[in-house]
Amino acid sequence: MKKLKLILPLLAFVFAIALSFAFVDKSADKDYYATKYILVQAPNGWATIDVECTPDNAECEVEFSEEPGTKYRVYDEKDTSKPTEGNGQIIELNGSAPNPD
Repeated sequence: MKKLKLILPLLAFVFAIALSFAFVDKSADKDYYATKYILVQAPNGWATIDVECTPDNAECEVEFSEEPGTKYRVYDEKDTSKPTEGNGQIIELNGSAPNPD
């Protein structure tokens, strides 16, 4: 009985540690609030922005407060074939569009 009182708490710690590794999220590429890119001037006008796009099978677009009516499509990389997934709503950012990198 004395050995059981010693072993049970140790087993609880071992299982807790093992379960903490079992539920680690391995999808680091699903970071939706990260550095994204917009095409400011075609063809080589990529500008870097930080924006949170909520994924919902639609396009992610931003509009800057100093340029109302001008929408920019958001991309994961500096490549027009890799658009960022959004919820279809236009995200308004303060200021004007940044200069190309």
